[in-house]
Amino acid sequence: MGIRRLKLLLAGALLAAAAGGEAQDFPRLMGMNIGAKHYDDARYQQELARLDVVILGFTRGWNPTGHAADSTAAMRKAVQAIKARNPRLLIGQYTVLNEVPERPGDAATADLRAKLDASHWWLLDAAGRRTQWTAQYGNREVNFTAWAKPDAQGRRWPQWLAERDHAVFFRDIPEFDIVYLDNVMSPPRVAADWDGDRANDDPKSAKALAAHHASHRAHWQRLRALHPKALLVGNTDNDLGNAEWRDQLDGGFLEGLMGEHWSMETWAGWDAMMQRYRAVLRHTRQPKIVGFNVHGIPADLRFFRYAYASCLLEDGYFSFTDKARGHSSVPWFDEYEHRLGRALAPPPAAAWRDGVWRRDFEHGVVLVNPANTAKTVALEPGLRRLAGRQAPAVNDGGAVSSLRLPAKDGVVLRK
Repeated sequence: MGIRRLKLLLAGALLAAAAGGEAQDFPRLMGMNIGAKHYDDARYQQELARLDVVILGFTRGWNPTGHAADSTAAMRKAVQAIKARNPRLLIGQYTVLNEVPERPGDAATADLRAKLDASHWWLLDAAGRRTQWTAQYGNREVNFTAWAKPDAQGRRWPQWLAERDHAVFFRDIPEFDIVYLDNVMSPPRVAADWDGDRANDDPKSAKALAAHHASHRAHWQRLRALHPKALLVGNTDNDLGNAEWRDQLDGGFLEGLMGEHWSMETWAGWDAMMQRYRAVLRHTRQPKIVGFNVHGIPADLRFFRYAYASCLLEDGYFSFTDKARGHSSVPWFDEYEHRLGRALAPPPAAAWRDGVWRRDFEHGVVLVNPANTAKTVALEPGLRRLAGRQAPAVNDGGAVSSLRLPAKDGVVLRK
């Protein structure tokens, strides 16, 4: 056994001990499947069950038989069926605090609109108009801050919504492991009259940010009181490092880190993207379910390898969204089939050689070249390419002692 291999094995043993002796196997895969809602379909259930974490998007009244009165039983039956195929799978349910669909014919959200109307909790601008960020969904913003007047029970929107979602989804479906919190954004995305003084507040002002952060946290606290075993995972556009949010969530979802014109890797670069990824891992608490989500075309295997290998440099969960199908499918790649096992070293703090990043696992090595030019690196004996069908020119199963990595590419090698 070589000295490098021995050191890595010892490091891996120390990592396992630090984690309480539990195997921390890779890859870790996460699905965002809040789009198509055919969760009763056996084939779809089987695809979902191949993952480690999946977020579903049930709506109030969901029932494939059409009987809304039996919705809770139908939802639970679907969740149980998925878990029966993979008992270790963590399943989450989608929720969102800051907005509600303004669609009068949408029965699933009628109770939300009724409460907002009765309590005057819609977020208005200085002219008294309802505000909007996501126009494509017909949503309107909610004033969920402490500036809004409480209802007769002393609740504001964060507490009321937590109780409503608990009653609709979590109380009677204990198989849900995760409360998924969409739009954990900072700063808020709209300028509005948050404090009711008939003037629009700058969403980046200290007072707006303080109210925004505190109100999200109030929502999380009520959820934890109602469902103490649930893991809270927020879809975040920031590093969760502010004083109110640090170490409060059990994970974060980094939506579209790569693959879109608005992706962080696109406009800020790979290094900044990885810094955000590391920061969210640092600012969440165990078990740190941090989803590294990318949007791509499944046939673009170079992009997939680049994204997948980048995710594996840290301890998060890889999530691939097919641009053509949105959050409605489970793309699958040859690399997923190779179980890497435990990491033999902590996430690297610097490039390994000539700008190429590396991380070693029990059953393989991951390399990433984030540069704009190709890199060639020498490797120790005993490494082989994966044997795959999707990219046989890359995954041909052959031994490798010197590797040329094209620009913005990655690779998984087996031991």
